[in-house]
Amino acid sequence: MFWRQKRSRSKRAMSMILLFLSLCIVSTAGLSYFITTDHLQAEVEQTNMSLLHEVNGKLLLVLKAIDSEAMQFLRSRDMRTFMEDDAADQQDTININNRIGDMLLSNDTIFSIDLYSYAKKRWSQTNPFQTPEPGPDYQWISAFERYKGFYQWIGTRKLSIDESGKIRHNVMTLIRSYPLTHGEGYRKGAVAFNVDERSIYNLIKNAIDPSLGYLFLADAEGTILSHADKSLIGTQTGELLWSKQMNERDEGQFRSKINGINRTIFYMKSPYTGWEIISVVSDSELSKPLVQVRNTLFGISIILLLLASGMAVVLNSWMFRPVNRVLSNVTKQLQAYGGYERKSEHMADDEFSSIEVSLSYILADSNRMYRQMRETQPVIKWRLVMDALIGARKNPGELLPSLAAIGFPLHAMQYIVMAAEFDGKSGIATPQDLHLYSYALCNVAEEIINTEYRGIAIEARDGMVVIVLSFDDGDGEANLLRALAVSELIKSYVEEQFKQTISIGLGRMTQDLGALQHSYHDAMSALSYKMILGGNTIISSEDIREPASGEFMRLLGMADGIVDSLRLTDSEKMTKQTDRWFGEMAGSGAAPDMIRQLVVHFMMKAAKAVGEIDPALLEEAPSHRLFDLLSQYESIHELSEYVIEQLGQYAELIEERRSNRERNDVVERMTAFIDAHYMHSDLSLNYLASEFKLSASHVSRIFKEQTERNFIDYLMDIRMRKAKELLVGTDMLIRDVSGAVGYSNVNSFVRIFKKSTGFIPGEYREREQASLREADGADDTDEADEAE
Repeated sequence: MFWRQKRSRSKRAMSMILLFLSLCIVSTAGLSYFITTDHLQAEVEQTNMSLLHEVNGKLLLVLKAIDSEAMQFLRSRDMRTFMEDDAADQQDTININNRIGDMLLSNDTIFSIDLYSYAKKRWSQTNPFQTPEPGPDYQWISAFERYKGFYQWIGTRKLSIDESGKIRHNVMTLIRSYPLTHGEGYRKGAVAFNVDERSIYNLIKNAIDPSLGYLFLADAEGTILSHADKSLIGTQTGELLWSKQMNERDEGQFRSKINGINRTIFYMKSPYTGWEIISVVSDSELSKPLVQVRNTLFGISIILLLLASGMAVVLNSWMFRPVNRVLSNVTKQLQAYGGYERKSEHMADDEFSSIEVSLSYILADSNRMYRQMRETQPVIKWRLVMDALIGARKNPGELLPSLAAIGFPLHAMQYIVMAAEFDGKSGIATPQDLHLYSYALCNVAEEIINTEYRGIAIEARDGMVVIVLSFDDGDGEANLLRALAVSELIKSYVEEQFKQTISIGLGRMTQDLGALQHSYHDAMSALSYKMILGGNTIISSEDIREPASGEFMRLLGMADGIVDSLRLTDSEKMTKQTDRWFGEMAGSGAAPDMIRQLVVHFMMKAAKAVGEIDPALLEEAPSHRLFDLLSQYESIHELSEYVIEQLGQYAELIEERRSNRERNDVVERMTAFIDAHYMHSDLSLNYLASEFKLSASHVSRIFKEQTERNFIDYLMDIRMRKAKELLVGTDMLIRDVSGAVGYSNVNSFVRIFKKSTGFIPGEYREREQASLREADGADDTDEADEAE
């Protein structure tokens, strides 16, 4: 009796389910007729936007390739000769013109190349129709000199290609600075690559069927840059083809009525050039395939409704039982593991109650597992990436599947590491705010990267985010350009949305996941150069120039004059010398750690000079952890201000001590005697004590007390100063100079001179005389300019 009642309830329940399914199918079939058009309309619009993305990608590859050629050209020795060398001869001009000719022959997209040296006021003569001086076609020269960035794309302009200037050709221009990366005020020249506008339009014109519409390029102000109708180039697009939202959004579409025809305008802004790619499509042509597809789908819905009804009738007799059996087995498994206990009243009820309980158990387990996975995912991601960056995980067969399992798959062809850090972290209110900024930056970076490539981002430390970008092809040059473009997108987004600026360091490209730690180290080293180049910048490890050997000793030797000014408490001169010293360090390309090490050595020299005056003053010197103290300064300007402030405090202390002392006439006569007899090789402390009828210890004490330095250092400084004058002002042999300043042994003289200046005497003479010749040449140029 019980089983018959149970079977009867099951049949009634199945009949209700079949009725409900039939109503759902009928409702779906009816609604699909009305919503399919809108859905397919969205699909068509998405297809057109995808088309613009493909056009932008193709255009970006061509323009980036030209940019890559420009950067390689700027790194060449011929370019350095043209931009910086005063002695550039006719052969150098022929060499650089031949190179430009080869580039023009190898790339028919490039129309012409112009060079201009701001340092030497020199420009190229590669165009046979150029005038002796830059004309109206080359107004970019003066404009780019004041431009803040390292490169700039200029919209379409016309270049004269005949002597009369009547025949003109449309070009788009890429301008790159020389050197590639430099501080403000250190730009020496620029190169302009003029790209043929027709080549650019031929590249994009076939992206859309002419029967459906047309496509063109415009700048951010709506000026047409490239179009099938060349007479429209340089004109404004007009209100029908331009919308205010194009300045607010990077991509989208809007509708407009042009010449009585409804049209849809699709647009997308290129983040690399800032240009708009605009596609104009007729709505009537756009809707034809939509109507056909909609009718087809409606017919298929009717067939599916009939087929579903027939299958429901046929399968009604045996469909429910297998489902119930599967769920019963699942419930038994749950009970076996002790997760849940089914109550006896559920066992006595119908099958649907049992199914309901079983499904609730399964869903509860699934939700709990999902929550646990989401909670632990950030920790797992951070651990996996950090292991790869420090070299703990080098096997891609282990790392890549682990990342893919938590939702971060990477390509296995090439990798590059980027280190991004917020500028001015001291200005962010709290460490919690800085952590939130870093967390948001990780999300933004991953969202931007994963639109076209694959990557992952983690927070390395406060205000620092490390990004790993992967590619599916092995073209290192193209991938490096893509990484630079992604970095620019991330930096711009943070500046616009977060109202903060970041600096990004790029490591070297690597094909081996095990070498990811080297790319990470390069990225961190490149990022440290923001102290020299300033914040809100992108720095590639390949753009960093290693300083020449001996550069450390040369820069350290320049600081001796600052110490002398400190001893004299000449604050104004000391400040100017310090500013000039830091400017020389920035221009030399020295690494930030090298600059900090130079400052540490210099501060030790300064402290020693202060200690010679009064050892008690050393208590005012910075602590022994001076390098860590200097590491907190983010820019070379802040570091310079700290050093100037510290030197000013030293100078005040020295003046205070000197004001409490009385001058000693005996010491003044001693210094006058040394100045007159420094060339005698037997001049010593004992000789001086004998000359003034005093003991050697007394002479040493009062000499150091009054002159703030010991006798040997004072005598050596005078001899070195006189030796420098003789080396620069005369043609005396080194051994004759050695004897003239009191050194009978020339080897001792050379050793002491190098320790004092960082150069051997011959090198010092060549360096200083070359500087004098350069200064004389500059003075002659200035006089000639004034005469003109």
